[in-house]
Amino acid sequence: MTGAFGNVAVNAAPRVYGASELGVLSLTAPGEAHPRVEYIAGDLFVGLDEDGQAITQGRAESLSRPFRELVTDAVASAGALPQPSGGVIVVEDEATASAVLLDPARIDAGALSGDPVVFALARARVAIVGSDDEAGVARVLDLAEELFESEAPLVSAHPLIIVDGAWAPFAWRERLSALELRFERVLRLFSVRAYEAQSIALQRPDVHIADPKIHVRDDGVTLTFAAWPKGTATLLPVVDNVMIADPSGSISVATMGEFLSAGGDAIVRTGLSPLRYFVPGDAPR
Repeated sequence: MTGAFGNVAVNAAPRVYGASELGVLSLTAPGEAHPRVEYIAGDLFVGLDEDGQAITQGRAESLSRPFRELVTDAVASAGALPQPSGGVIVVEDEATASAVLLDPARIDAGALSGDPVVFALARARVAIVGSDDEAGVARVLDLAEELFESEAPLVSAHPLIIVDGAWAPFAWRERLSALELRFERVLRLFSVRAYEAQSIALQRPDVHIADPKIHVRDDGVTLTFAAWPKGTATLLPVVDNVMIADPSGSISVATMGEFLSAGGDAIVRTGLSPLRYFVPGDAPR
Protein backbone atom coordinates (compact mmCIF):
# COMPACT_ATOMS: atom_id res chain seq x y z
CA MET A 1 0.00 0.00 0.00
CA THR A 2 1.30 3.46 -0.87
CA GLY A 3 0.42 6.97 0.15
CA ALA A 4 0.70 8.95 3.36
CA PHE A 5 -1.33 10.40 6.20
CA GLY A 6 0.23 13.28 8.06
CA ASN A 7 3.55 12.61 6.26
CA VAL A 8 3.55 8.99 7.50
CA ALA A 9 3.27 6.05 5.11
CA VAL A 10 -0.21 4.54 5.21
CA ASN A 11 1.28 1.11 5.87
CA ALA A 12 2.59 2.33 9.22
CA ALA A 13 1.98 -0.39 11.80
CA PRO A 14 0.97 0.08 15.44
CA ARG A 15 3.32 -1.33 18.06
CA VAL A 16 2.58 -2.19 21.69
CA TYR A 17 5.21 -1.21 24.24
CA GLY A 18 5.65 -1.93 27.93
CA ALA A 19 7.34 0.47 30.32
CA SER A 20 10.28 -1.89 30.79
CA GLU A 21 11.10 -1.96 27.08
CA LEU A 22 10.83 1.82 26.87
CA GLY A 23 13.13 2.03 29.88
CA VAL A 24 15.77 0.02 28.03
CA LEU A 25 15.27 2.13 24.89
CA SER A 26 15.83 5.27 26.96
CA LEU A 27 19.39 3.94 27.34
CA THR A 28 19.97 2.64 23.82
CA ALA A 29 17.88 5.19 21.88
CA PRO A 30 17.53 8.32 24.04
CA GLY A 31 16.16 11.76 23.22
CA GLU A 32 15.03 12.28 19.65
CA ALA A 33 15.86 8.64 18.83
CA HIS A 34 13.37 7.36 21.44
CA PRO A 35 10.07 5.95 20.12
CA ARG A 36 7.12 8.34 20.22
CA VAL A 37 4.27 6.63 22.06
CA GLU A 38 0.77 7.23 23.34
CA TYR A 39 0.10 6.26 26.96
CA ILE A 40 -2.71 3.77 27.52
CA ALA A 41 -2.74 2.97 31.27
CA GLY A 42 -0.66 1.08 33.80
CA ASP A 43 2.63 0.30 32.07
CA LEU A 44 1.30 0.06 28.49
CA PHE A 45 1.87 2.35 25.52
CA VAL A 46 1.20 2.25 21.76
CA GLY A 47 3.54 3.63 19.11
CA LEU A 48 3.97 3.36 15.35
CA ASP A 49 6.46 1.61 13.09
CA GLU A 50 7.13 3.05 9.66
CA ASP A 51 8.80 0.65 7.21
CA GLY A 52 9.80 -1.55 10.13
CA GLN A 53 11.35 1.26 12.17
CA ALA A 54 9.82 3.01 15.14
CA ILE A 55 8.60 6.56 14.60
CA THR A 56 10.81 8.44 17.01
CA GLN A 57 10.38 11.62 19.03
CA GLY A 58 12.44 13.45 16.46
CA ARG A 59 10.45 12.07 13.52
CA ALA A 60 7.14 12.85 15.21
CA GLU A 61 8.07 16.52 15.54
CA SER A 62 8.14 16.82 11.74
CA LEU A 63 4.64 15.38 11.23
CA SER A 64 1.77 17.60 10.17
CA ARG A 65 -0.86 15.94 12.39
CA PRO A 66 -1.03 15.03 16.09
CA PHE A 67 0.64 11.69 16.70
CA ARG A 68 -2.37 10.15 18.44
CA GLU A 69 -4.51 10.85 15.37
CA LEU A 70 -2.00 8.96 13.26
CA VAL A 71 -2.04 6.02 15.66
CA THR A 72 -5.85 5.99 15.63
CA ASP A 73 -5.84 6.00 11.82
CA ALA A 74 -3.35 3.13 11.78
CA VAL A 75 -5.69 0.87 13.76
CA ALA A 76 -8.94 1.97 12.10
CA SER A 77 -8.96 -1.02 9.75
CA ALA A 78 -7.96 -3.56 12.41
CA GLY A 79 -9.87 -6.81 12.32
CA ALA A 80 -12.61 -7.89 14.69
CA LEU A 81 -11.73 -9.61 17.93
CA PRO A 82 -11.71 -13.42 17.94
CA GLN A 83 -14.49 -15.21 19.78
CA PRO A 84 -13.77 -16.25 23.38
CA SER A 85 -12.47 -19.76 23.95
CA GLY A 86 -12.97 -21.02 27.49
CA GLY A 87 -13.92 -17.47 28.47
CA VAL A 88 -10.67 -15.99 27.13
CA ILE A 89 -10.14 -13.92 23.98
CA VAL A 90 -6.58 -14.30 22.71
CA VAL A 91 -5.52 -11.64 20.21
CA GLU A 92 -2.54 -12.59 18.05
CA ASP A 93 -2.62 -9.56 15.73
CA GLU A 94 -0.81 -6.47 17.01
CA ALA A 95 -3.00 -4.05 15.08
CA THR A 96 -6.15 -5.52 16.64
CA ALA A 97 -4.53 -5.52 20.07
CA SER A 98 -3.52 -1.88 19.65
CA ALA A 99 -7.03 -0.96 18.51
CA VAL A 100 -8.53 -2.49 21.66
CA LEU A 101 -6.03 -0.69 23.89
CA LEU A 102 -6.86 2.62 22.21
CA ASP A 103 -10.62 1.96 22.13
CA PRO A 104 -11.87 -0.56 24.73
CA ALA A 105 -15.41 -0.14 23.38
CA ARG A 106 -14.40 -2.60 20.65
CA ILE A 107 -14.83 -5.39 23.22
CA ASP A 108 -18.22 -7.08 23.52
CA ALA A 109 -18.40 -7.12 27.31
CA GLY A 110 -21.52 -9.30 27.16
CA ALA A 111 -19.38 -12.20 25.94
CA LEU A 112 -17.31 -12.15 29.14
CA SER A 113 -17.99 -12.88 32.81
CA GLY A 114 -17.50 -9.51 34.47
CA ASP A 115 -15.78 -6.37 33.27
CA PRO A 116 -13.20 -6.83 30.49
CA VAL A 117 -9.63 -7.25 31.74
CA VAL A 118 -6.68 -7.14 29.33
CA PHE A 119 -3.26 -8.77 29.71
CA ALA A 120 -0.77 -7.50 27.10
CA LEU A 121 1.62 -10.39 27.72
CA ALA A 122 3.39 -10.09 24.37
CA ARG A 123 2.80 -8.26 21.13
CA ALA A 124 1.25 -11.32 19.55
CA ARG A 125 -0.40 -12.61 22.73
CA VAL A 126 -2.88 -10.16 24.23
CA ALA A 127 -5.54 -11.86 26.34
CA ILE A 128 -8.94 -10.46 27.34
CA VAL A 129 -11.00 -12.10 30.08
CA GLY A 130 -13.86 -11.23 32.42
CA SER A 131 -12.95 -9.86 35.84
CA ASP A 132 -15.22 -12.42 37.57
CA ASP A 133 -13.87 -15.40 35.61
CA GLU A 134 -11.34 -16.90 37.99
CA ALA A 135 -10.81 -19.98 35.83
CA GLY A 136 -10.32 -17.80 32.75
CA VAL A 137 -7.77 -15.61 34.49
CA ALA A 138 -5.94 -18.76 35.63
CA ARG A 139 -5.74 -19.83 31.99
CA VAL A 140 -4.25 -16.45 31.09
CA LEU A 141 -1.62 -16.91 33.81
CA ASP A 142 -0.84 -20.33 32.33
CA LEU A 143 -0.31 -18.62 28.97
CA ALA A 144 1.99 -16.09 30.62
CA GLU A 145 4.16 -18.86 32.06
CA GLU A 146 4.26 -20.64 28.70
CA LEU A 147 5.48 -17.45 27.03
CA PHE A 148 8.18 -17.03 29.68
CA GLU A 149 9.37 -20.60 29.23
CA SER A 150 9.44 -20.17 25.44
CA GLU A 151 11.74 -17.15 25.89
CA ALA A 152 9.41 -15.07 23.72
CA PRO A 153 9.77 -11.27 24.02
CA LEU A 154 7.40 -10.16 26.78
CA VAL A 155 5.50 -6.90 27.28
CA SER A 156 3.64 -6.79 30.61
CA ALA A 157 2.06 -9.00 33.26
CA HIS A 158 0.12 -6.12 34.83
CA PRO A 159 -3.57 -6.40 33.84
CA LEU A 160 -5.88 -3.50 33.05
CA ILE A 161 -9.65 -3.27 33.51
CA ILE A 162 -12.22 -0.99 31.92
CA VAL A 163 -13.36 1.76 34.31
CA ASP A 164 -15.74 4.43 32.99
CA GLY A 165 -14.91 3.48 29.42
CA ALA A 166 -11.12 3.64 29.80
CA TRP A 167 -8.38 1.26 30.89
CA ALA A 168 -7.12 1.37 34.48
CA PRO A 169 -4.97 -0.95 36.62
CA PHE A 170 -6.88 -4.05 37.75
CA ALA A 171 -6.92 -4.57 41.53
CA TRP A 172 -6.49 -8.33 41.27
CA ARG A 173 -5.47 -8.76 44.91
CA GLU A 174 -8.93 -7.58 45.97
CA ARG A 175 -10.94 -9.22 43.19
CA LEU A 176 -9.13 -12.55 42.77
CA SER A 177 -7.38 -13.24 46.05
CA ALA A 178 -7.40 -17.01 45.43
CA LEU A 179 -4.98 -16.46 42.54
CA GLU A 180 -2.56 -14.26 44.49
CA LEU A 181 0.33 -16.73 44.47
CA ARG A 182 -0.11 -17.32 40.73
CA PHE A 183 -0.12 -13.59 40.01
CA GLU A 184 2.93 -13.02 42.21
CA ARG A 185 4.82 -15.78 40.41
CA VAL A 186 4.03 -14.43 36.93
CA LEU A 187 4.92 -10.88 37.93
CA ARG A 188 8.29 -12.12 39.18
CA LEU A 189 8.93 -14.15 36.02
CA PHE A 190 8.22 -11.12 33.84
CA SER A 191 10.39 -8.87 36.03
CA VAL A 192 13.33 -11.25 35.67
CA ARG A 193 13.02 -11.12 31.89
CA ALA A 194 12.78 -7.31 31.93
CA TYR A 195 15.91 -7.00 34.07
CA GLU A 196 17.80 -9.39 31.79
CA ALA A 197 17.07 -7.14 28.80
CA GLN A 198 18.08 -4.08 30.79
CA SER A 199 21.36 -5.66 31.89
CA ILE A 200 22.51 -5.94 28.28
CA ALA A 201 22.05 -2.21 27.80
CA LEU A 202 23.72 -1.32 31.12
CA GLN A 203 26.98 -3.26 30.73
CA ARG A 204 30.02 -1.21 31.80
CA PRO A 205 33.38 -2.10 33.38
CA ASP A 206 33.14 0.03 36.51
CA VAL A 207 29.97 -1.40 38.02
CA HIS A 208 28.53 -4.86 38.62
CA ILE A 209 25.12 -5.39 36.99
CA ALA A 210 23.25 -7.82 39.23
CA ASP A 211 20.56 -9.94 37.60
CA PRO A 212 17.62 -11.37 39.55
CA LYS A 213 17.09 -15.11 39.74
CA ILE A 214 14.02 -17.18 40.53
CA HIS A 215 13.74 -19.37 43.64
CA VAL A 216 10.71 -21.58 44.33
CA ARG A 217 10.37 -22.47 48.00
CA ASP A 218 9.25 -25.89 49.21
CA ASP A 219 5.78 -24.45 49.87
CA GLY A 220 5.47 -23.38 46.21
CA VAL A 221 5.98 -19.65 46.76
CA THR A 222 8.08 -18.02 44.01
CA LEU A 223 10.67 -15.45 45.10
CA THR A 224 13.43 -13.49 43.41
CA PHE A 225 16.98 -12.92 44.65
CA ALA A 226 20.14 -11.20 43.47
CA ALA A 227 23.75 -11.38 44.63
CA TRP A 228 25.77 -8.40 45.89
CA PRO A 229 29.54 -8.94 46.00
CA LYS A 230 30.21 -7.01 49.21
CA GLY A 231 32.28 -3.89 48.61
CA THR A 232 31.62 -3.86 44.86
CA ALA A 233 29.83 -1.02 43.06
CA THR A 234 26.56 -2.60 41.94
CA LEU A 235 23.33 -1.77 40.17
CA LEU A 236 20.92 -3.92 42.16
CA PRO A 237 17.44 -4.88 40.91
CA VAL A 238 14.38 -4.87 43.15
CA VAL A 239 14.12 -8.43 44.46
CA ASP A 240 12.73 -10.26 47.46
CA ASN A 241 16.11 -11.23 48.90
CA VAL A 242 19.70 -10.03 48.52
CA MET A 243 22.52 -12.59 48.80
CA ILE A 244 25.53 -10.79 50.30
CA ALA A 245 28.76 -12.46 49.21
CA ASP A 246 31.65 -11.47 51.51
CA PRO A 247 35.19 -11.63 50.05
CA SER A 248 36.02 -14.09 52.84
CA GLY A 249 33.69 -16.59 51.19
CA SER A 250 30.75 -16.34 53.59
CA ILE A 251 27.23 -15.60 52.32
CA SER A 252 24.39 -13.96 54.22
CA VAL A 253 20.85 -13.14 53.19
CA ALA A 254 18.73 -10.04 53.76
CA THR A 255 15.35 -9.02 52.49
CA MET A 256 15.40 -6.10 50.08
CA GLY A 257 13.92 -3.88 52.78
CA GLU A 258 16.55 -4.91 55.31
CA PHE A 259 19.34 -4.36 52.80
CA LEU A 260 18.17 -0.86 51.87
CA SER A 261 17.67 0.07 55.51
CA ALA A 262 21.15 -1.12 56.45
CA GLY A 263 22.71 0.80 53.56
CA GLY A 264 20.88 4.02 54.39
CA ASP A 265 21.58 7.12 52.30
CA ALA A 266 24.64 5.50 50.72
CA ILE A 267 22.36 3.42 48.50
CA VAL A 268 20.86 5.55 45.73
CA ARG A 269 17.54 4.96 44.01
CA THR A 270 18.15 5.41 40.28
CA GLY A 271 15.76 6.60 37.60
CA LEU A 272 16.11 3.37 35.65
CA SER A 273 13.06 1.42 34.47
CA PRO A 274 12.81 -1.29 35.66
CA LEU A 275 14.05 0.20 38.90
CA ARG A 276 17.53 -0.46 40.25
CA TYR A 277 19.45 0.85 43.24
CA PHE A 278 23.11 1.90 43.04
CA VAL A 279 25.18 0.36 45.81
CA PRO A 280 28.57 2.15 46.04
CA GLY A 281 31.88 0.32 46.16
CA ASP A 282 34.96 -0.58 44.14
CA ALA A 283 34.91 -1.51 40.47
CA PRO A 284 34.41 -5.24 39.78
CA ARG A 285 37.60 -7.30 39.65
